[in-house]
This record gives sequence, C-alpha cells and structure tokens, in this order.
Amino acid sequence: MKSKKIRLILATTMTMVLGLTGCGSSGASSDNGSAAAGNGETVAVEGAKTINVLTCWDENSDNTQILVETTKRYNATNPEHPIDLKLEVVAQDSMNQKLSVLSASNDLPDVFCTGTQEYIETYVQQGWLKSIDEVIADYSVEDALTSEKRSALLDLTKQEALYVLPCDQSIEGIWYNTEIFAQYNLEVPQTMDDFMEVCSVLLENDVQPMVCPGKEKWPITRLIGAYATMVGGVDAIVDANNGTLSWSDDTFLQAYSWLAEMGEKEYFGKGVTTVDTNTANSLFLSGKAAMYYNGSWFTSNLNSEENQIGENVGLFAFPTVSGGKGEANTFTTSYGMYWCFKSSTYDDAEGEWIAYLLQNYGDVAMEVQGRLTAYTLNTEPEVDYYTNVVLEAQEKQSGSGVWPEYAMVTRVQDIEYSNAQMLILNQMTPEAYGKAMDDAMASAQ
Repeated sequence: MKSKKIRLILATTMTMVLGLTGCGSSGASSDNGSAAAGNGETVAVEGAKTINVLTCWDENSDNTQILVETTKRYNATNPEHPIDLKLEVVAQDSMNQKLSVLSASNDLPDVFCTGTQEYIETYVQQGWLKSIDEVIADYSVEDALTSEKRSALLDLTKQEALYVLPCDQSIEGIWYNTEIFAQYNLEVPQTMDDFMEVCSVLLENDVQPMVCPGKEKWPITRLIGAYATMVGGVDAIVDANNGTLSWSDDTFLQAYSWLAEMGEKEYFGKGVTTVDTNTANSLFLSGKAAMYYNGSWFTSNLNSEENQIGENVGLFAFPTVSGGKGEANTFTTSYGMYWCFKSSTYDDAEGEWIAYLLQNYGDVAMEVQGRLTAYTLNTEPEVDYYTNVVLEAQEKQSGSGVWPEYAMVTRVQDIEYSNAQMLILNQMTPEAYGKAMDDAMASAQ
C-alpha cells in the first residue's frame, strides 16, 4: 500500500498549516522567514527542527490533528525553538508492516504511533525509544500524568519506565441513535437477548441495526472481545494472551458463534467486510444505521460537520450474556495508540516540545475534538453534549476490560484479523477459528 506524505510547516507567528495540496497561499514571505511557494510547496521556518512523524491519521483528523494543533501553539509561544513536522500517513492496518520494514533497516522515524505492545517491548530492548520519564524529570512536568495513569500505562506496555505518550483515555461501547430507538419504542438493551430482539425489530422495519467497519478487521475482533468479556469476565482475554486459557474455550466459542450469527442475519448490513471506517461513520452519522460499536474517541466525529443526527445520540455498555461472568456496565478501556519518540534523534529542542505536549495535549484534545485523554487539564473545560454522554457512561462503569490484541504478538494478530473476516462472513466455523488462534499462539511461543 502506498503511503501518503504531507509536509507541515508550523509557523511561529501564524496559526495555519500549509500542505502539499496548498491552501490558497499568495507565496509571499512572512516576517518570520516562513514562505510558501506558488506550487503549494513550503519552505521551512528558519532554524526549525524537522521531526519526521509516521502516523495513521491525516493532519485534519484524530490524534494527528491534536498533535499538529498543539505544535502550532508551541511554536507560537516558543519562537526560539520552532518545530517543523513532516508527516507520513499510512493506513492503520498497514502500520505494523511499515514499522517492521523501517526497524529492520534501522530507519524508524523520529516520532511514530503504534498500539502494538510487542513492538514497544522490542524497541525498548534495542534502546530505540526515548524514555518519557526522563523528559518528565528533565522539564519538571510530573503533574502532566497522574501516578495512577502512569502505572496503568506501565502495566499495559509491560515496562518499568514510561516510553510512550498515550493518545486517549477511552471507553468502548455501543453508540445508538436515540431518535430511531424512540420511533420503534425500543429500550436500551441490558442483556444480549434484549439486544438481538432490538436488532430483529430494526431489520424488520428496514433499518440497519448496526454498522461495523469490517474492512479494517480490528473492529470485528473488538466485538469478539466485548462478548467474550461478558461470558468469561474481565480476566478472560488477559488469560488467553498469557496462554493460560485456550482461544477454543467455550468463553470464546460463544463469542465467535454470536458474531457469525450477527453476520448471517445481516444485522451489520450487506458486505460488512467491504465497509471501511469512513463509510461506517457516514452510515451512522446520517441516520442509516441505528447502532455502532466504537470508542469514546468518536466524539470528534460527532462534533464534525458530518454529523446529520445532531444530539440524538446515546452510549451504552455491551450487554450482559446469560450465565456469563461479566458485570453490567463493563466497558473495554484503553489509552488508544501511543506516540513513540526515537532516542537517537532526540535533543533539547525536541525535549522542550515533548514537555509542552505533555502539559497541553489534553487541553487541545478537549477544545478541538471534545476528546478525553489521560493528561491533566490546565483549565476546567466547557464539556459539549457528546463528551458529557461519555462522562455519564463512565459514572455508571462497574468494570474495565481489555481488547483482544492488547498483548498479542503480530503474527498471532494477523491470523486473528484475517480469520475474523471469514468468521463474520460464515466462511469459517467458530471451532476452526479457535483452533487457528491456538495454533498461532503455540507457534509464537
């Protein structure tokens, strides 16, 4: 897959971003030494440190937008050490492959995002990652992350020191269209039996019950994980990743069977494995689908112009399963993907910038996207409707689960992802899926 490269020059006194596609610049030089050429290319700010960033979001979306906006503000207040970001964007499902190629040639970028614990562990062992703990100590920004959140990050990355900056502080649940539910006299389902009945009623009325971006693969396995957590409790996925519980255990077989049933009944609509994230977002935000399993990061999409359903939106936890160990109002929780910083290119200029990110990333995320993060806020924010929906869900939260891949090595993850598409299309049995997972785990030992 070809990657998309974007050059972002973040001017020290101008709060704008100039990309290769151009944005109507006149091409005149500014007083700070930044200029834009007539063909849309840009000339870097004089004296700026160039930082190459590998990301899976473009400059106007998700965590890259937050990184870019925070950096613009950093440059505006620190003109003596400006930062010039050079972005390379690859699809999220291609990120692991890209990092594998780059690390094999010892050519990792200055900054990159990953959610793969295996890579973080390897890169730390190789000495390739800058310790964030050292940056925090050097610039006295200890208050940016609470000790509780730092400990949680250490547990997730399995490290004794902090080597990553978290992108989010998210919960995952089912967003739903309250107007559609009201139209068909539907209540928020508390149990899986109730949920399947809701799906049946919606389909009978020609409403797509749920949307899933199956082309991206990981949204399918998130559903498997949520169901398995309701059957086996919050430790089930942890035990499976540790090798103390088989992926063919009944806990998981029930989850695979449910997913296959959802696919067979077309509760995800037709062609689920051809639906990407943008299409899935559009289906839900245009009112064409009633439910969408997604994270609290979805508030950024709800706050966008793409949202045609307004505030007719709610969020509920994955329903309980009869006879299962999972508690009601249990949400999968995470800190999203992580920003990682290469140690060999780190210097004082980058240290000042990272310290600023630590102190301001959370405020920018809240202001620009209404997004909750792990970082301490400097001011009490104005909470929008959608963020408040998330906060209300968190107040009801009784337990926290993990996602299936949180500690999974990539070769097992690859099997999991590709077979999940076959499972949802009923081209693979639950038993065959479980065996493939167990075989992959065994070969990875």
